[in-house]
Amino acid sequence: MRSLVKAFMPGECSVVVAEDLTECLLYTAAYKPEVCVIFTESVNQPVWEWLPTLSEVFPTEMIKVIIPVYKDEQLVNRIVDDKGLPHTYVLPASLSYEEIGSRLCSILGLADEKANVLANDAWRENRGVVFTLTSYGSAGVTTFCINLPVLLAKQHPEARVAVVDMNIEKPDLSRFFGLSGHQLSLYRPDLVTLQAADQRNWFAAFKRSPTLNNLYYASGASRWESYEISTLLAIFRKRFDYVFIDWGYCFPETEAMQRLQSEGDFHLMFVRSDPFSLNSAAKWFGKRQKTGVSHQLVISHFAKEGISLQRIKEVTGAPVFGKVSRLQESRAAYSLQSNSILVEEIFPPKDYISSLQTFVDEIAGWKGAAICK
Repeated sequence: MRSLVKAFMPGECSVVVAEDLTECLLYTAAYKPEVCVIFTESVNQPVWEWLPTLSEVFPTEMIKVIIPVYKDEQLVNRIVDDKGLPHTYVLPASLSYEEIGSRLCSILGLADEKANVLANDAWRENRGVVFTLTSYGSAGVTTFCINLPVLLAKQHPEARVAVVDMNIEKPDLSRFFGLSGHQLSLYRPDLVTLQAADQRNWFAAFKRSPTLNNLYYASGASRWESYEISTLLAIFRKRFDYVFIDWGYCFPETEAMQRLQSEGDFHLMFVRSDPFSLNSAAKWFGKRQKTGVSHQLVISHFAKEGISLQRIKEVTGAPVFGKVSRLQESRAAYSLQSNSILVEEIFPPKDYISSLQTFVDEIAGWKGAAICK
């Protein structure tokens, strides 16, 4: 371990290396370090014996970073979540030493100067708008989130656009954009209070689009607590102009989902334009009316020869914000498999792009509009 420290510890840090947990505790008492990095493979005891008592044997205010081996990763995350261990970060087991070093820099606020300048520039008075996107499944939310933000960012280069994948059941956005290294849940200890979270350089947690400097992506596919949702939304609004959150399925209705919809700004429910989907949406909207949260329908896979928008409004009893033209299933599947963004292709599907453009024109006007509750 001593010979490997330089491979992953940031050069700005003064480091003391312990070979086991007992020696680590002795060094902690003697040197009172600000951060403790623990590799689970260096501890002889099983994870379930020593990890739950971590906050008892180490100072509460000290930052603890746990780097598990593959067999321990799920258990370590579960224990940290269940016990609510303060100031404790869990890194993925799959990281290389270089990637571990990058994560430690981010956790300790040692990001590069360029990122820090960007973070400081983000403190603006403008209040960003948060869009929540939900569906009953297979309604095109992922394809929408891949394509529409690109159009919006291209046509409004002055605005910062963020896309966050919170679909824990099907994190397709995270897979499409390769967001395994941009997981917001890594910074959960910071979300206890907004004051603590404000100190984090959140731009370093997002992946910037390689072609658009004002477009950012992050994975938030985790089982969030409701208070964490509140903190995240406050953080997003301070740093971005438009935030699109792909929540995915609208069931089961967890406390986190209810908090997201009570504190989000505009809520778009995606529904396929077939009778079964529309009837299900009608029942769901009937229940949601009691909550006082206003939703708008987005009709996907819409075709002119199919059911009319007027009939859809009558069936669902809900306001229809817009429609997304039908996209051939094979074309959508190919796009996902090949990581091709439709709006950036040389010959994009015209009807689909035209329908997205209608959304872009409307959404751009929502910035600073009265918040829909």
